[in-house]
Amino acid sequence: MKTRSLLMILMISMISALNAQEKGKDVKSAVYRRSSIYTIILDDAGLVHADVIKDAFIQSPVPEKYNDHNLSVKSFDSKQFPVTDADRAAIGAKKGKDKMGFAKMGKSIANDATGGLVDTTATKDIPIQIEKFFKANKIGQRLVAKWFNRDDNGAFNMNLIGERGSWDATEMAANVAKNSARGTAMLSDAGEELIGNTFVVITRMKYVSKEEVMKAAKSVTSLAGKFGGTYGQLAEAAVNTAGDILSKGYVVQTYSYLYKLVWNDSVSAVFYQNLWQDNSKLDPARKMAFDTTSLFTLEYIGQEKAWADVQSTIFSKKSEDDLIRIATVNSVDAVIAKLQTEYDVFKTKTPLYSANPLSAKIGLKEGLEKGDKFEVLEQTLDEKTNRTKYVRVGTISVEKDKIWDNRYMAAELLAEKAKDLPASEVNEQPPLDRTYFKGPDKFYSGMLIRQIK
Repeated sequence: MKTRSLLMILMISMISALNAQEKGKDVKSAVYRRSSIYTIILDDAGLVHADVIKDAFIQSPVPEKYNDHNLSVKSFDSKQFPVTDADRAAIGAKKGKDKMGFAKMGKSIANDATGGLVDTTATKDIPIQIEKFFKANKIGQRLVAKWFNRDDNGAFNMNLIGERGSWDATEMAANVAKNSARGTAMLSDAGEELIGNTFVVITRMKYVSKEEVMKAAKSVTSLAGKFGGTYGQLAEAAVNTAGDILSKGYVVQTYSYLYKLVWNDSVSAVFYQNLWQDNSKLDPARKMAFDTTSLFTLEYIGQEKAWADVQSTIFSKKSEDDLIRIATVNSVDAVIAKLQTEYDVFKTKTPLYSANPLSAKIGLKEGLEKGDKFEVLEQTLDEKTNRTKYVRVGTISVEKDKIWDNRYMAAELLAEKAKDLPASEVNEQPPLDRTYFKGPDKFYSGMLIRQIK
């Protein structure tokens, strides 16, 4: 079956049929188009436990709600990209002239609500160094090259796009040459749905004494409301209970910058008209043009920070390195969850796992809290434009006390805590394996949900 319209109609029909025949049963998988992510760590060998943190970061899996679009470069040392006064002046000239937020990017973490105790390193030049890293390593070109499976001869194909988007890769490649209205719509849809939702997250990490965090927290009012989660709990403890045991130990702090690959109709048109080639007809000039182009850029979206406790009082039998690895993974998950909450463009869609009761495979790792609201989306095909669209069909909210703890090592952490409890206080109920929602009885498994404010 070659036509995308028929393929989409069949896919939607199959999901609807599944709902009609097996309403309320779990859906193990659903076809939906994820955003793609490339994660990088700022390499600073001078930090405490830098090697352990870096290794844990690089080895940690990509969040399952994203496609893994990592490149071979997973870290870089900002010192390799010195910043000159001319660089700073150029960035200063951009302030007020574009929408990339350079003024916000340039603020030091030391100016944040922690009073500078969490991170004492000046960070105002980091955005400039990130831009230099992108250019020096041709990150834009490499992200696009990965999307189109570019080989050593400079030839592209549509296999990865077809796989991630459930399109016919052969038909898509043919449509590049056809330049028909339907073919153009299909390629535009693929760009908007997949390539244009490619994100780069660059992260700085530090190993920090909780005593220092507590000292800073005591001088800040309403810190819990600002940062929430574990950070808010520790802040409240610090403010209300001097010398509390919670101030002993360490945390792994994470500060991340979020970027998005710029892929729009104009970029797409130049790529397909001037740079695209496949193995049927290779052109050295096109290969050179792609290698030297400045067409592909990354747009700054925003920044967030989070941190995770090094659970030394609970995982008493684990080595310090293991504890740091656990905290590193959890802090990265926490900062990505905060970026998703803050920036709509980075929000992920998740399929409903079951319809009766309403549930989905997301939880504390994604920063869920009771009462959080989600819109329910139905994926359809706009017959006029031949492009995918998402129609809002209702809303649901997270049920109290029914949030899945899917954080890294959560099951082991629960088991360790249970060892110290009397038998009468041990919860014999099996742990949740999903999060449950409240909402009307009109949705079906496989529909997509997306968090709203």
